[in-house]
Amino acid sequence: MKNIFLLLLFCLLITANISHAKAGLISFGGENIITLVELPDDERFQTPEGDNVDIGYIYKSVEVLFIPLWNYDGRFAGMLPEDDLYIDLMPLEVEALTLEAGITLPDAPYLDFWHRIGGKIVFLVLCGALAVYMRHNIRKKEAYFSALPTARERLKDILINSNGFVELAPSTLETDGSAKFEGLEFIAAQKYINSVISISVFDMSKVSIAQVQAQNEQLVTRLVELKKVLGMKSQNTIHYLYFTFDHSPSNADISALKKLRQRKITKASHFIPIVIDFDAQIIDSTASMYPSKKVLQNCFIQAEIHPDHVTDPASA
Repeated sequence: MKNIFLLLLFCLLITANISHAKAGLISFGGENIITLVELPDDERFQTPEGDNVDIGYIYKSVEVLFIPLWNYDGRFAGMLPEDDLYIDLMPLEVEALTLEAGITLPDAPYLDFWHRIGGKIVFLVLCGALAVYMRHNIRKKEAYFSALPTARERLKDILINSNGFVELAPSTLETDGSAKFEGLEFIAAQKYINSVISISVFDMSKVSIAQVQAQNEQLVTRLVELKKVLGMKSQNTIHYLYFTFDHSPSNADISALKKLRQRKITKASHFIPIVIDFDAQIIDSTASMYPSKKVLQNCFIQAEIHPDHVTDPASA
């Protein structure tokens, strides 16, 4: 029996192969070897050169970003001490070797969960996350360059639809018996990390600077209480007050609105006025903006309306 196994290993060694693993972001065709059974380290399972042989499983795989997606060309192999050298074994030969060693070959499948299924799951999750991210960016781009008829409508589209704000009714800021906030077009809010952010947009063609100044303290009070009204818990609140003009305001008007900026330390609230001049296409503020000034400037851009979007009056 000993001579039979030595002869078998010698014959197989003549046709020994070398395994090459291909690396890269996308790889395929590279061969990988895993150990299935460690044979006893005695002369029954050694090559004529005295190298010990174990039973392994060799396979090829397709990998993307080092994530295994598909395995193929799996077969048994005799593993040699050299990392890349192996001997092809037929199933009957493997059965004979395990029988001689008194060892049971593990049941198929021979690859671990990561290579069989886990990698595919991770890849699908990553693809899903990428699809959601790309869809979100596409929706943002569509909103930033939406073919809405007026700059005011495009501003609202950018603030609410593209940045995840939830629009609220202006009456949300009103209490029983209190007057309405003049010029308030819409208000929206969102939870952002550990802050609550709100945006209040005023149409300055419907209200005077003096009226805005007169109602500002009441507005600040109501905005501070907004997170309680909405049931949002946060340590910080940031309130952006957008004052929009169809015709360019004077420098004195801009200065008066900028002075409405406040910071309440005890309640961790910031009130940041932003002046948007649709006529001169200027955005002015004393502080950083959210969304950014670059994003807000898209409200000045009228997207092109392609011919296939125009309805023929005769067919309407």
